Amino acid sequence: MESGFVALANYERKSLGMPELPLALVPYAMGGIPPEQARQLAVDAFGKMLGEISAALTGEPRGSAAPVEAKAVVAYNATLMPDDSSFDGVNRLFYERQWADGLPIVPPTVERVSAMLRYTDLAPDHVLGKMGPSWHPTTVHHVAVNAVMAGCRPEYLPVLIAGIQAILDPELNCYGTQCTTNPAGIMLLVNGPIARELDINGGTNLFGQGWYANGTIGRAVRLCLINIGGGYPGTSDMSTLGSPNKWGSCIAENEALSPWPPFHVDRGFAPDTSTVTAIATTSPQNVTELSADPRAILDTLASAFLVAGSNCTYFDHEPMVVLGPIQAGHVARGGFDKQAIQRYLWEHGKIELKGFSATSDKVIRQWKVHSIKTEDGKEFVYPTRRPEDIGVIVAGGDNGPHCALLATFNGTHLITRAISRADGTPVRSVQEFVRS
Repeated sequence: MESGFVALANYERKSLGMPELPLALVPYAMGGIPPEQARQLAVDAFGKMLGEISAALTGEPRGSAAPVEAKAVVAYNATLMPDDSSFDGVNRLFYERQWADGLPIVPPTVERVSAMLRYTDLAPDHVLGKMGPSWHPTTVHHVAVNAVMAGCRPEYLPVLIAGIQAILDPELNCYGTQCTTNPAGIMLLVNGPIARELDINGGTNLFGQGWYANGTIGRAVRLCLINIGGGYPGTSDMSTLGSPNKWGSCIAENEALSPWPPFHVDRGFAPDTSTVTAIATTSPQNVTELSADPRAILDTLASAFLVAGSNCTYFDHEPMVVLGPIQAGHVARGGFDKQAIQRYLWEHGKIELKGFSATSDKVIRQWKVHSIKTEDGKEFVYPTRRPEDIGVIVAGGDNGPHCALLATFNGTHLITRAISRADGTPVRSVQEFVRS
């Protein structure tokens, strides 16, 4: 296996149709070092290759001018199955060719993919966007194939299409999340009547096992990221440790037990509109506060933001706070609405910008420059640029004093899309897509 980011560079230049594009290898980690040092390392590396780069820029182009087919061909159907088309044979082939996530997949036959495509009014070849780092056009058909592989029921496809549309929004930073050394993956949050129609769990153990919709929809997202976007570990996915969330995850908000309007209403959607929000996050960080005092609960949550080494400490991002129903009830009875919660967490989650190592101090000043403020001669770093950048939902069971913090990746935003028809009209039920 090629070391470090060389594998990613080779994958991208092949995907972009320039397999012989010269590379300048900088044999150091660039993140977290002073800008002047990074600049010098790059200058030194490019200086060694200046002649080859000059020739590449001024001479005849080498390699194909057209992008090559992505490594993981997602347009599989029954006619393209191997000679051994048994369940074991298909799974062996898909695993060997890196078209799977390490778990058994459902063979994507023509019949299964066709059944999946009944739940959309978009053409199968409709392009939703391009997904990095392969930059392969992402079609509705591609999403349907990966949904079948993940074990999704056909009626889950509208959620997946809206989710992929959110993921492909440049503000999510899918490319950065795919290729980073950070353990962040992509989680979907589903709101509105379709979450209830499909039995997407927003209650007890919502981040865990036991719900078919949560497990298969989340997994389908990961298979899309692998097979369409090319995010395969060691090739373009450079995550040092990974996380359970990188298998893929999908949750709902527990709207029935929330004392406040649900998240999609906060984002400007009507209550009866169903939405999907993409979150580029690490695994949930559990936060427990046994007191029923609302300020004690919020103080404990605020202290979880800027702890040493966390994504929230270093990154310019939009995190998500998950309040369990019990804690949400205590906080609501204390007179807090969601806006007051955001303001409280933002103000009490700040820390003075001192005591960090010299390297961490420089990274924070560079990446969180818009979250640093000087007050009474002291510098403070805040969790986010603004209080409203902190997402707040109510989810989980009403059986324990737990909350969670979803610490997101650098430069990412919470992106919400309505589950809609091709013309943009929101639907109330996935059955509205089914053609007679």
